[in-house]
Amino acid sequence: MQFSQTKIYLRTMDLIDLSQTILRDLPLGYGFLADQLRRAASSIPLNFAEGYGKRTPKEQRRFFMIARGSTNEVAAILDVGCRLGVITKDKHEHGMELCDHLARMLTRFRRF
Repeated sequence: MQFSQTKIYLRTMDLIDLSQTILRDLPLGYGFLADQLRRAASSIPLNFAEGYGKRTPKEQRRFFMIARGSTNEVAAILDVGCRLGVITKDKHEHGMELCDHLARMLTRFRRF
């Protein structure tokens, strides 16, 4: 099975799509938040894919936990954006659901 066919990877793409929507709606002056969101959201599928290709469970877990950390970072960015009033409550709630689900999936995922 390819990493791109896993439920985790597909869910990361859902978070990327939501992040792009949020990024388009951010007002000027919030570039710092946009940069953080862009990097953290893209880090999740990139680290998952890299971990998927590792040979040992220990190596895999390392990358999956990095991806999980980036998932937590996205959740915190969503909280900050909502608190600052630049991310809508609906997008915040949807993003938090995606992040929570992804974090649980990454914690449990094992290929070996």
